[in-house]
Amino acid sequence: MKHTILLLLLFVISVAGLTAQPVIGNGTFPQVGDSLRTSVDNLPSGIDLENAGANQSWDFTTLQSTFINTTPVVTVQQAEGYFGFPGADYAVRGENANFFYRTTAGKAEMLGFFGQDPAGLGIEGIFRYEPPLIERRAPLEYQDVNTSATNISFAFSADDLPAQITDLLPISPDSIRIRLNAERTEEVDAWGTLTIPGGIYDVLREKRTEEQQIRLDAKIGFFSWFDITDIVIELLQLEALEPRTTISYRFMSNEAVEPIAEVQTLNEGATVSSVTYKAGTISSLRPVETAQPGVYAYPNPAIVNVRFEFANLPADRYTVSIFNILGVKEWSRQYFVDGGRTEKVDISSLRKGTYFYSIANSRGKTLVTKRLIVVRP
Repeated sequence: MKHTILLLLLFVISVAGLTAQPVIGNGTFPQVGDSLRTSVDNLPSGIDLENAGANQSWDFTTLQSTFINTTPVVTVQQAEGYFGFPGADYAVRGENANFFYRTTAGKAEMLGFFGQDPAGLGIEGIFRYEPPLIERRAPLEYQDVNTSATNISFAFSADDLPAQITDLLPISPDSIRIRLNAERTEEVDAWGTLTIPGGIYDVLREKRTEEQQIRLDAKIGFFSWFDITDIVIELLQLEALEPRTTISYRFMSNEAVEPIAEVQTLNEGATVSSVTYKAGTISSLRPVETAQPGVYAYPNPAIVNVRFEFANLPADRYTVSIFNILGVKEWSRQYFVDGGRTEKVDISSLRKGTYFYSIANSRGKTLVTKRLIVVRP
């Protein structure tokens, strides 16, 4: 009897060990020489975030993308603007900004970035977080709750503003100041297994709620700074100046430096807007930075819906058209694109067969024409 009870206890312990919640350590903090390989689905479907708690199972295999984004982690000196962040340990070069980080045993902090201003005024500069923005913590465990706050204050000459902005202002300030305030609450609300295209991972899920507000001040002569945010919002309709609350979810694993998935939502978490996920080894994926400017259709062959992924296009209004093999236009639509964009199109009205799709710029010049195969179950 005692032998049976002992075997039963050993069995229970072994099963518990197989389903034990992960604890994320600082070995996942990025280091110089790492490359963060991700793909992005800007039109995700079938992503369920409702369940929280222990031993969950998430299926994200519906994610689709045609590109891989490779982001290298480099030495501080390899990134423009490094002189503004003397305490940084490494940098990440982004498309529109370079980000600078400092690490300790327990956290990875973003010191700030060099690039375009967060208010969308078109000002390039060095923007420091005070205090540094905590991006990762270790050890990270289920039911951890962390809060943090940070600020940016950046002043510059009003002469640096584009004329289309200064001409609309009812005043002629000498200087402008951008003030950003951000407050975060991060709750590790679940753990379990996450399946994405290319792999299954043991993960912790961290829910991040961030409240951000950006204000603008003006200064004339020896007078004190005064707030002009409401005036600018009314005149320029700058969305970045509207207070906003964002909710996102990060799925972290000890098996990867990058998050296995990072889910962005809208409408206070009710709608999934995009998912950035760890890129697999699917051979059909191509580096986005090497893609020729144009549009790519996937899946191809397609059944009911096709996604048009725009890549590396200069800002313009483009026309995408679908033609049958006789050259008759079956479908056409215009999109404004600046760099990249993804659009989902219903092609259920098209018959089974071979088609061609093309993209033309606002001057009517066709940039590329490719084949699209439509199949039916």
